[in-house]
Amino acid sequence: MNRLHLLTTAFFLALFTFPVLPLKVTNILLMSLAAFTLFSFFLKPFPVGKLILRNLVFVIPFLPYLVELCISGFNPAARFEFEKKILFFTAPLIIPLFMKVTGFKNYRLAFLIFSFSVVALTIYTFSLVFIKGIPFADTAYENGAFIFRDSFEKFSGLHPTYFSIFALTSACFLCFASDSRSTAFRVSCYVLAALLFVAVLLVAVRIAFITAAVFLLVWIIKSKLSLKGKFSMGVSVVAVMLLLSVCLPSLKNRFSEIGSSATTGSLDENTVSQRMMILHCSLQVFSDNIWTGTGSRHFQEKLNDCYNSQGWTMSTQRNFNPHNQFLSEGVNYGIFALLVFLACLFIIFRRVFRMDEGLYFSIAIILFFLSESMLERQMGVYFFGLIAILIYNLQISNGHASE
Repeated sequence: MNRLHLLTTAFFLALFTFPVLPLKVTNILLMSLAAFTLFSFFLKPFPVGKLILRNLVFVIPFLPYLVELCISGFNPAARFEFEKKILFFTAPLIIPLFMKVTGFKNYRLAFLIFSFSVVALTIYTFSLVFIKGIPFADTAYENGAFIFRDSFEKFSGLHPTYFSIFALTSACFLCFASDSRSTAFRVSCYVLAALLFVAVLLVAVRIAFITAAVFLLVWIIKSKLSLKGKFSMGVSVVAVMLLLSVCLPSLKNRFSEIGSSATTGSLDENTVSQRMMILHCSLQVFSDNIWTGTGSRHFQEKLNDCYNSQGWTMSTQRNFNPHNQFLSEGVNYGIFALLVFLACLFIIFRRVFRMDEGLYFSIAIILFFLSESMLERQMGVYFFGLIAILIYNLQISNGHASE
């Protein structure tokens, strides 16, 4: 049995290398974890009723995708949207069951594997970017640093937004993992965390920059510094971040778009103007379909119709989703589905917040949900699902949450 548990644990830990794995490989790892977990459970079964009920908060918000798939006669578009969410119909049972069967509690090992995967991806990608000389070309920073960001995405295989939240979260995980280790390990973790922080600044995702500043301010507030020390440190952080926003070419270009958004004539030349159009149309479509939503099959068609009506033609708008996870839920299935989604997030975060790593993870998720429809890509689903389910169930098993 011990060997079986070790093998099952190996599959679970391997899942946390998903930032550097093809999605098909990650899916195979999840299926293998499920098979070995269920086999162990059948060898020595135990009651699972409460375990399932507690984790339904991860399933319930996405039931409308399953319902639409069934009532649409397994429409290909509905199936495509459902398959992106299928982790939420499997992992909320498999991961808690795995933890119960094996007694797994070494969450920091899982977080370190995730963090080291992101570090490896960072070093690999930026090595290629610098070898190509992209950061030294002025043209790389035009039009929202498009060439720099596009090159980064091609080399890494990750959208800059997803890389940024992975890197910021990994930096926090590395800092907390170093607490009880040797001095050499602690220093290494801090150096790698700093490397990831610098990488986030270079990639210049605006919401990531804001999140990084919030992380630093939360750390200052939670520190043991005096009130005067906290105030001084907070002012210093704000001053340094403002200085970086005007000194780093990629950040300077990204933030300068805010001022020029009112004067530029083309949506293709300003990402802030694009975001404003996307927000306007998302709110319009949500308002027009507030009770039942458009359904996941039709939401993009409705958004495109709005873009076209505002002069953003099909040749340039490229099928943009709402870029806001909350609005995505509301547009797809209406106000009641959105309220259920918010209620379930509240229940999840109420427990996740109590762990140091969980606090920063939750802050990142909330802020990035406001700027990106993260759960519309499997990378975002894996990131949120794996880490949130793990922390949530650790809090339950440790007895920190009220029943």
